[in-house]
Amino acid sequence: MSIAVLKIPFESGNVKPYIKQGDTIPVVEMVFTEEIGDDEINLLTSTIEMQLYDGGNKVMEISNGNGITIINTKEIHIDQVDKEDNNLPVGILNGDIQITDANGIRKTYCNVQYTIIKEYTV
Repeated sequence: MSIAVLKIPFESGNVKPYIKQGDTIPVVEMVFTEEIGDDEINLLTSTIEMQLYDGGNKVMEISNGNGITIINTKEIHIDQVDKEDNNLPVGILNGDIQITDANGIRKTYCNVQYTIIKEYTV
């Protein structure tokens, strides 16, 4: 069994699975259920971290209170990134979401992938 890959933004009928460089990246709502890997998780007493890399270079690092908002025991939001702050490099950026619980146990819940395409109108 392999670890799930969370492609941001989530593709839907009106949302494509890529981000245009320089555009606002909307809030990503994430609910932890048994399908994601842990029905017993308590996010209110946990530390959540996400990092993104372009090759070997870290291009984003967020955590609760700094880019991640804990909503309740099972839900987080990866906060909106305003257009002025979206200076992510063009390409496929890879990372993961790790959670450390109140007992100090750290677990990687999913890999994360952002696909950034070039902005031409600056």
